[in-house]
Amino acid sequence: MNQLNKILEKQKILLLDGALGTRLQEKGFDINDSLWSAKFLNENPKALQDIHTEYLNAGADCIITSTYQASIEGFVKKGFDEKTSRNLLILSINLAKEARDKFWKENRSQNRIKPLVAASIGPYGAYLADGSEYSGNYKISDEELKEFHKNRLEIVAKTNPDIFAVETIPSFKEAKIICELLKPYKDISSWISFSAKDSSFTNAGDDIETCAKYLDSQEHISAIGINCTSPQYISSLINKIKKSSNKNVVVYPNGGAKYNPLTKQWENSPTDEKEFAKMANLWKNEGVNIIGGCCQTGPKEIKELKKTLYSNI
Repeated sequence: MNQLNKILEKQKILLLDGALGTRLQEKGFDINDSLWSAKFLNENPKALQDIHTEYLNAGADCIITSTYQASIEGFVKKGFDEKTSRNLLILSINLAKEARDKFWKENRSQNRIKPLVAASIGPYGAYLADGSEYSGNYKISDEELKEFHKNRLEIVAKTNPDIFAVETIPSFKEAKIICELLKPYKDISSWISFSAKDSSFTNAGDDIETCAKYLDSQEHISAIGINCTSPQYISSLINKIKKSSNKNVVVYPNGGAKYNPLTKQWENSPTDEKEFAKMANLWKNEGVNIIGGCCQTGPKEIKELKKTLYSNI
């Protein structure tokens, strides 16, 4: 049994953290860059580590690294050499591990698991930083897509994260490619979560039931789910995943506002933390056991989730 399953047998719910980029913006940092939050791996790594610590203090059982938009290709495009680029990727995982270990040393508790570090594996479109992560239309061959993910996975795997968080994947095709690449790393738990445009389909237009059915047959995948998607669609998507899979279900939606990839701004107001927690409690009752927040959610949402989701455990 993998580490993630062991933990979920013990405590039923695993609470994730919230957004990294949103939190940086709230603190006054400019993330309008092709590297997004990953640019701070070079400019201000302490800012990233401080946010990891905020989420741990808020109650998160798992923090996700700043590698979502980080890649060798992305760093090289910004002028870094290949060795430095590789070291920045490794630094992302190490920053999260150091924050977790320091937190655990100071807050060890018999009533809480030692928090996990999940290495974010974002879609190819996150590297392009042109909004294509919301469509999956990359205009490259399957071999090129495979090579991109293979190189990054090899580097990140050597840091031995607790989990691979393959997240915001827009298409079934990209999920299958990454799923195949994860097979050599069966000792590391992994989840694959899709971004969805509505209550049934991924951003690329793939039926979520088809995606879930395929991943259910992949023994090395620990959980299947949805992230960076409006909360209004989550219940329907959960039900469709549950119909097609018996695996753990992970959801960490955004705050509910719509993202404009052209202006790189969120439009409309996000859901407040109490309403978000009420919805999350519904998702828990629908069979979700890994829950957190994505864009527009922060420590206050995670703290409210902790209070709500753990009240009956």
